[in-house]
Amino acid sequence: MSAVIRKGTALESNIDEEDINRLHKTIVSEIAFYKEVLAKFRKKYGDLAEFEAKLANAELPEHPYWEESIEYRNAYEELENLKKMKGVFEWILKLLTHREYSSGNANLQSLPRT
Repeated sequence: MSAVIRKGTALESNIDEEDINRLHKTIVSEIAFYKEVLAKFRKKYGDLAEFEAKLANAELPEHPYWEESIEYRNAYEELENLKKMKGVFEWILKLLTHREYSSGNANLQSLPRT
């Protein structure tokens, strides 16, 4: 893998900064979607852990709540994974920006302070 030094430089032959930005935007959209899904589940069933505990203690019938709890858990876990991916993409974008700035201002960085 080649290092990214300037805008437009590819990370690999088929991945560039625009691709990373586009993927980041997709992840942000997916996060918004899953937040809405979770808000609906919370409104309907309350906190996920409490809902799962009620099912485990047979306080709720398995059908249809078991299926709902699986969907609730999956949405929660997907949101957590998307948040991690968003963090990775933001780190990459920050790294790209920093490298572009650093390489473009190398002469300024070496000037003595007055």
